[in-house]
Amino acid sequence: MPPHRSLFVSCLTYELTRQVGVERSGEAFIQMVNAPDINSLPAARTVARLIQLGEVGLFHGVSSCLPKARSRAAAGAFKSHAEYWVMCDDDVEAPTGTLVDLINVAGPPSEPRIAVLPCLIRGSANRHNCEFSGEARLNVEAAAWVRPVSLAGCGLMVVTRGAIDRLFSVYREQLAFTDDDGEQKVALFDMLLEPPLWYGEDFSFCVRAGRAGIPIDALVQGSSAHDGQTLELDTVRG
Repeated sequence: MPPHRSLFVSCLTYELTRQVGVERSGEAFIQMVNAPDINSLPAARTVARLIQLGEVGLFHGVSSCLPKARSRAAAGAFKSHAEYWVMCDDDVEAPTGTLVDLINVAGPPSEPRIAVLPCLIRGSANRHNCEFSGEARLNVEAAAWVRPVSLAGCGLMVVTRGAIDRLFSVYREQLAFTDDDGEQKVALFDMLLEPPLWYGEDFSFCVRAGRAGIPIDALVQGSSAHDGQTLELDTVRG
């Protein structure tokens, strides 16, 4: 990946905040990123790898309300004008090669596309966070195997600038809210209740992306780790 690409990386570290407090959690996380080791949060090691791949702006979220925390991160990504928004939960990790493939799968920044990293669901040896909607194919431009998804968890996801701009354009009026800091933001992760279905915050984001005409591809080569559980991605290639 060319080093000039700009990445807005958002990490939510609720557990770290619970341990050290709101005032100290941001500094503690940055210290982990600057000197990652085996005791660091998986996300800190992931961010340290991303810093080697481009210019990184880091957003550190601490709210216990996940829909609001993710929506605040989205607002930061939109405001940053970065080429890519990378979401990374505190317990998710990927090696450098997989991160490069994931960003390349997202494609050119101007194109509205999303790339997601499949991960095992916490505590499960075989259930993952993606609902696939088609067969695997080789993305020739990215030189990587991908598989389309309709719904996915956002533990590690790359959203292009084109996708961010489209989401804010489509949903600004419908989902606008005034946040605690007085700024107007867009509740892209507000949970959708469409009886009999009630979508969680991540799936709600994916539903909105799909309705806005933004395709989501899962990377199905390389590996991911969630809460210490590793998934070899070719096993979900189908």
